[in-house]
Amino acid sequence: MKPCAPLFKQSRGAITARGWCKQPAYSFFNSHRLLCVNPYIMMRVPMLTRETHPPAPPWERSKTFSRLLTPFGWAYGMGMEIRNRLYDRGILKSHRIPIPVISVGNLTVGGTGKTPIVIEIARGLLKRNSALNIGILSRGYGRSKKRDWIVSDGITILAGPDGSGDEPQVIARELPGVRVFVGADRVEIANKAINRFPLDLLLLDDAFQHRRIGRDVDILLVDGQTGLGNGRVLPAGPLREFPRNIKRATCLLVNHDAGQLPAVLEKFLPPGKPIFRSRMVPDSLWDGILKKKLPLDALNRQEIWGICGIARPDSFLDTLGSLGARIAGFTPFPDHHAYSREELQAIARQAGEDRLIVTTWKDWVKLEKRHPFRKVCVLGIRNEFLEEEKFYTFLEKFVYNRKNQEREVKLDA
Repeated sequence: MKPCAPLFKQSRGAITARGWCKQPAYSFFNSHRLLCVNPYIMMRVPMLTRETHPPAPPWERSKTFSRLLTPFGWAYGMGMEIRNRLYDRGILKSHRIPIPVISVGNLTVGGTGKTPIVIEIARGLLKRNSALNIGILSRGYGRSKKRDWIVSDGITILAGPDGSGDEPQVIARELPGVRVFVGADRVEIANKAINRFPLDLLLLDDAFQHRRIGRDVDILLVDGQTGLGNGRVLPAGPLREFPRNIKRATCLLVNHDAGQLPAVLEKFLPPGKPIFRSRMVPDSLWDGILKKKLPLDALNRQEIWGICGIARPDSFLDTLGSLGARIAGFTPFPDHHAYSREELQAIARQAGEDRLIVTTWKDWVKLEKRHPFRKVCVLGIRNEFLEEEKFYTFLEKFVYNRKNQEREVKLDA
């Protein structure tokens, strides 16, 4: 029996190892699944029996089911199309704020790495101009306390994960000098932010469809491995709107770059549209008990148990395997999952007291003060632009053009 390759692929809603391992890697309806991550390791990985494990989306469970849902997808897409036309003709208003705005978003649901991209853009702009006052605005998905709107004032983190949501909390921790805000009404929060803080630039996380707030740069993020999925709109596919709306983007950023632009994108891509590429790389390892940084190679040949609540748990699993970890078990949860004490205790029992638990920063901000684990590490992932200088030069052109326009208007007044 040949060992399987260390990479995983998505297949009809189940993560399956390439090669002989054809069973779904994640299943909470069976207590064991054959799982291969490292080509030198073959083992049965126990999974927690859990009825609420995130099921595969309907368009990945069955091609037939996806076709049956196509009329509903078409109706949803037409609704979005009418809304876009109303914005294009000025019937619905896009509100401009008096500072440059960069939006990062996508056409598909979940898993393209928008938040790490936003963090890396802010980090790169600050590296080029440390005097730049940057604010980041997110919807704050998954937060239970809706009253907080300032996550970080650039000095102190003022809201916990319950008040910010997991992703804004990660942003605030990764970028200690940046102001971070949350709110469903982006226009209201943006105006409150610029009236309270001396901001030079606002970054919007996941705002391609949020056209109510104007923007100077619209970065459309595309997964270089999955592209646009089956090309259908929700609920028949992963698209939030019809693919032809790619034309609305200022530029495309292909994340998880596979070396070649997915063919389906070329069909809808307007000529001359700038395309940039990036990839996700493991960046750091943090010991959650000893509160210190560890070298990445500390995971090599280490027997671990992985847990995460992200849109694409297979990518986290692949990363662990690429670092040489011996994966004894892996427990995925739904994206933005709120962990209960019972769930964490069940994982601790099944993993065992002496086995290292490895999770993501997105999960750690929720687990840090309530986990029962004796050994736990956090694996940090960062984004890496393949044409960094070209990308930031492109962004700065729009940012400084807007600033010059604002300055001219003030002089004329």
